[in-house]
Amino acid sequence: MALTQVFTNLFSMSRIRISMQDIRRILCYYYGKRYSKRQIATYLGLSPGTVRNYLRRAEAAGLCWPVSEDLTDAALASLLFPARDPSPGRPQPDWREVHQQLARKGMTLERIWHVWIQENPTGYSYGHFCACYKQWCRSRKVTMRLEHKAGDPLYVDFAGKTIPVIDPMTGEVTPAQIFVATLGCSQYTYVEAVPDQRLRSWIGAHVRCLEFFGALPILIVCDNLKAAVSRAFRKHPELNPTYVDFARHYGLILAPARVRKPQDKSVVELAVKFVTSRILTSLETREFFSMEELNQAIRPLLDKLNDHPFQKRPGSRRSQFQELDLPAMRPLPAERYMFRVYKVLKASFDYHIQTDGCYYSVPNRYAHQKIDVWISEHTVDCFYQCTPIATHVRLWTKGSKSTNPNHMPRHHRWYQDRERFLAKARAMGPNPLCVVEAMLDRPAHQEQAFRSITGILQLQERYGRERLEAACAIARSVGEKLYKYPRIASILKTGRDQHAAKTNPAPSLWHENIRGADYYR
Repeated sequence: MALTQVFTNLFSMSRIRISMQDIRRILCYYYGKRYSKRQIATYLGLSPGTVRNYLRRAEAAGLCWPVSEDLTDAALASLLFPARDPSPGRPQPDWREVHQQLARKGMTLERIWHVWIQENPTGYSYGHFCACYKQWCRSRKVTMRLEHKAGDPLYVDFAGKTIPVIDPMTGEVTPAQIFVATLGCSQYTYVEAVPDQRLRSWIGAHVRCLEFFGALPILIVCDNLKAAVSRAFRKHPELNPTYVDFARHYGLILAPARVRKPQDKSVVELAVKFVTSRILTSLETREFFSMEELNQAIRPLLDKLNDHPFQKRPGSRRSQFQELDLPAMRPLPAERYMFRVYKVLKASFDYHIQTDGCYYSVPNRYAHQKIDVWISEHTVDCFYQCTPIATHVRLWTKGSKSTNPNHMPRHHRWYQDRERFLAKARAMGPNPLCVVEAMLDRPAHQEQAFRSITGILQLQERYGRERLEAACAIARSVGEKLYKYPRIASILKTGRDQHAAKTNPAPSLWHENIRGADYYR
């Protein structure tokens, strides 16, 4: 009997079982026609060892030739391949309980076996324990369950079905997209309606999803939509920078599923099926006039879905989440993620970058360079080769400019220093000061006023302070029409200021309402 068991174990290692017709031919050729084992192997295209193993099995089963015609293939197979029952008197593990324990974070088969063998000293060895567990899994067709560690994978996707939302003011109908997220172990599900599948809605739904769970998973498995994956390469997909920034803030790992491989996220695909049948179909007959109203209608149905008991597992999604997932998950950070958009912009020759119609300065040495820019609701942060170089408060009016004086070259700062102009004009006299103040307070472009003021103040070096004072007095007497560098330079060049000092000129005909000859030039 021991020899028969050895032969049985040896043959059980064969991976491929030949047909029952070939087995009957082996018995016929060997016992009936007296062919050698090597000849039988040549005729049937088998190896001699395979022929020997089948003949040993027939001898162990007590078969003889001719085989009874009433012996069916199933009966012959049961004689040649008898089922091995567990050893009598040896304890058997509860494989369902083993499988449930293995879903916990950090749990392994070896740890489970150590606990079990201490309670059952006559039980299986560790190797046989693992083999029996794998055989049990194959018989139950559970394959991916082992990968769903507690608190580890979060699967996210959009449902294919949409819900129409009506604008109460215009009557425009917008199809609301349904964001679905579910945890792999407990299948605890989150559902939210968002206006579209763009980046802002995608990130916002993720943030509110994590706040719904009240804890952080380790891994997020997503689809290959544009909001998540910029370029879906096969080996290393290029993720959206904002999505990566979101994951960095919460300490998450992003693992996009393969393109056209829904089995990589089968858990959320199943969740989408339940959400569609149990939530979205219930809302088809209702009309919604805002996303808030739609989400308020979704929430009680979502609670009902999470509280619904499993058919093949104990408890519900909520109870399994509180028992398995929540203890293994990490707490949320103190600060909520602030949405921001990443752009690569080139600084122009005036050391400003332009985005959304507004201009922001960077240090002048980075002119003509590509700058990494993060744009949030409140700030605009500029980086060059991962080094922060500038931060601005975000502007919302198109054409507006935010310039940090420290970013300007030295001669630009001097050129644009209002107080410096006023101080220099004050030293020249009251009339130059009044002219400069009036020019600075004009609503015209400041750059043009700075050039003109610089030219006026430099006239002192050529004509002296007294003559510039007299020329500015003449300009004041005529009006603001002469508050320009060419007009004051012309007064000094023609000597009008000196002539006015020698004679008592008649009242000027100049008036702000008289256009004069210059108007028609």
